[in-house]
Amino acid sequence: MKSAPFEYSAPTTVAEAVDVLSHDDAKVLAGGQSLIPLMAMRLSRFDRLVDLRKIAELQGCSQVDGAVRIGAMTRQADAEHDAMVAAGVPLLAKALPNVGH
Repeated sequence: MKSAPFEYSAPTTVAEAVDVLSHDDAKVLAGGQSLIPLMAMRLSRFDRLVDLRKIAELQGCSQVDGAVRIGAMTRQADAEHDAMVAAGVPLLAKALPNVGH
């Protein structure tokens, strides 16, 4: 089965994403491993998908005020292999290889 028709947006900034999300019956796409099959079976339907993959400010690991910050769109494998995560949050670094859908 094919998904119902929908519009697709791929903003490059958080501000653009917020703007698009405020105007439509939109759903955030941030990986899609669960959402896309549901849409294909028409168990979920949205007017617009907003893909957050191209928003650089949501990606990566950094140190902020002495804490490790992992951006919302950071791939699990990137966090798993990040030296800052391993040093700052060693238990998370050990757990990440065992987490997954």
